[in-house]
Amino acid sequence: MKNRKMLLTTILVLALLMMTLVGCSSQEETPSEPAPSEEPANSDPEVSTGPVTLDMGTFRMGTGWYTYGTFFTELMMDELPQGSQVNVIPEAGAAANPLLVANGKFPIALGFNQTNNWAYNGLFIYDEPLENLRGLVGYLDTYYYAAVVSNDFGTTDLAEVAENKIPIRVSTVPVGGSGEVVTRLILEYYGMTYEDIESWGGKVEHNDFGTIVDMFKDGQTDFFLQNITQGHPAVTELALTTDVTFLEFPREMMDEFIEKYGFSDEVLPANSFKGQTEDIPSMGLTTTLFTNTDLPYDIAYSITKAIVENPEYLHEGHVALKRFTPEDAADPIGNGIPLHPGAEAYYKEVGLLE
Repeated sequence: MKNRKMLLTTILVLALLMMTLVGCSSQEETPSEPAPSEEPANSDPEVSTGPVTLDMGTFRMGTGWYTYGTFFTELMMDELPQGSQVNVIPEAGAAANPLLVANGKFPIALGFNQTNNWAYNGLFIYDEPLENLRGLVGYLDTYYYAAVVSNDFGTTDLAEVAENKIPIRVSTVPVGGSGEVVTRLILEYYGMTYEDIESWGGKVEHNDFGTIVDMFKDGQTDFFLQNITQGHPAVTELALTTDVTFLEFPREMMDEFIEKYGFSDEVLPANSFKGQTEDIPSMGLTTTLFTNTDLPYDIAYSITKAIVENPEYLHEGHVALKRFTPEDAADPIGNGIPLHPGAEAYYKEVGLLE
């Protein structure tokens, strides 16, 4: 009997001890709901924990953007965590890079402020808004939308073409390229579509630059519009080997396009090409370095700092980058999309943004 009582007592003690332990451990578990705090749990910016590997989307090897990428990589390596790596990827281009960055294939890429703006807002070639895109550095260079008409065509007035249904032959880059999209917008401003032109006996053909130049030489096309830099090889050849006129669009049209479609207001300097003897007010766009919201705060800060603090290096590296100034790097128009918080913090820290 005595042993049985001792056993029962031991069991009761053990049971009480287990209840106490369970109670203590349940109090130490993470609550199912966050504890109240002065700031949301996700208010602190995400930062990296060491070296990073970044693929930078640019464009084909031999293009200006691929060259930009190599210069930017050298600068970035001085600011990124030791052991980091940046790979310049020679593919995609202005239209595809926003999609690839938004989807996470590239953490950073080069793009145009205009196409980035279209992507962010889900316009034209973008089926839905890509609202996770964020800017790092804008106004790296200047591109101009330039349009040429063969002097053999007989008129340089697109309003006259639309009014009289003149069978014009239009050349443009493949469908979906920024030059092709803007060609459509300009024709529509004057009241004509590709289908209208073809119904009048004209043509609309989509080709690469080399083929378009050859078509002008052979008298097979009348009109071409594209975003170009000063000294653009294809347009330089076109102006040297054929008789063309560079068009100036109406001020009211350019103002409308600048407001609605993310263009910048530019002037193509006189004598950029043979036969273009006067300044031509133009709609423009600029290259920007951009990312998405997943890029860690400190990495975005470091990349921005690396580029913005070395303008002389960029100016020496590529003639088109002579346009870049730190003062314009955070400009909303020059980026086309909201700044990444890490980039914004850098600009505010150095007094380039209020």
